[in-house]
Amino acid sequence: MFPKRLILGLFTLRRLSLWLVAACTLFLFHHLNTRIPQSVYDDTTPRFLYRSSFRDDPDFAYERNLSIALQGLEQTVLAELGGNDVAEDQIWQIAKDADHRGSDSISLEQINREWKYSVMTDDLAMEFVTKVLAAVPDIADAYLSYPYYVLRTDLLRYLLLWYYGGFYADMDVFPTMPIKSCPDMQPIFAKEAHKHRNVSLVVGVELDEPYASLRIMHEWKWTRRYGFMQYVMYAPRRFSPLLREIIVRAIAHTKHVNEHHRNIFTGRPRYSQDVILRVTGPDVVSDAILDVLSITLPSTHDLVNKSMEKDGGIDGLTSGAAGDTERRVTWAPFHNLRESLCIDASEATDKTSMGGLCVLPVNAWGNGQRHSGSKPFNNPYACINHRFGGSWKKGWWQNIFG
Repeated sequence: MFPKRLILGLFTLRRLSLWLVAACTLFLFHHLNTRIPQSVYDDTTPRFLYRSSFRDDPDFAYERNLSIALQGLEQTVLAELGGNDVAEDQIWQIAKDADHRGSDSISLEQINREWKYSVMTDDLAMEFVTKVLAAVPDIADAYLSYPYYVLRTDLLRYLLLWYYGGFYADMDVFPTMPIKSCPDMQPIFAKEAHKHRNVSLVVGVELDEPYASLRIMHEWKWTRRYGFMQYVMYAPRRFSPLLREIIVRAIAHTKHVNEHHRNIFTGRPRYSQDVILRVTGPDVVSDAILDVLSITLPSTHDLVNKSMEKDGGIDGLTSGAAGDTERRVTWAPFHNLRESLCIDASEATDKTSMGGLCVLPVNAWGNGQRHSGSKPFNNPYACINHRFGGSWKKGWWQNIFG
């Protein structure tokens, strides 16, 4: 007779082996790529429009109701402020607690002494989403459902800039000059620049490689060929319609993941690195901005004309038996951007639906990259530099087990 302890040990080892086999199988299944023809894999035809899988069948009714709820909160706050939506000069950063601030964060505060500085800690963030924003309970529901810190910090930055306005920066960025001295920010700050004052959101270009082949995308681990950044953002006005749409989509996509993508081992919502980028990361920012511009700008607007001129039928904008062409804004007007491109809120067909946007070229906030025309940290146009720590990125174990 075998000792009872030995038998139990064998069963435990067998169970562990089965778990390891299952984990390895899922890992291989997750990482093996479908075979793609060589000609397609190396094709460098430019792509100026990416369609996220989360927009294949969105819950428009839910998104509309959520947007209405957010607008209700906006109206309540603005009524208390007498309609004034101009944001204070305030810098926002996010950290688990104040002790997590490093030298980069301190430099950002010290070089901008005329700006109020706030670090949103975990405790303050919880109070913000559950009390200040309590009128829209979907916000707290989404925030509390996230299994990873990066998802919470993504949503939190949009909420802070939407509700309060101001300047947001990740903890691993460092300034080369004061915010208001940045050359590419002068359309916002210069005293003589009156025509672009009606702007509610400023974003920078992070990724600008529309000619990249699938091979290049695979090597760089890109989910797409272009995108606006969200490690630095600026909202000169409170309650930006662009930020509202970003928040609506992030929460709606979160709801979709929570309902349809749960880990078979843990039962928690399953977020791969790519899904994080699409649900709350720069992908949702880029898609929301381009879509809002497409909906609100007139079909004869210069951004639309440039988009259609560059498209040439390559991005699937022609549909239907009649061959109707969807006139919209794509990435094309933002490719190879050399100076700030600003769209005033008054340029939209509905002045309350877009809020105005400024896009900064890559070398304002996106220096130090090895792509997209990015220059070194010490180039004269560098205003903010990002260390690209990537501490949020997940390993294989998290990809499998959540």
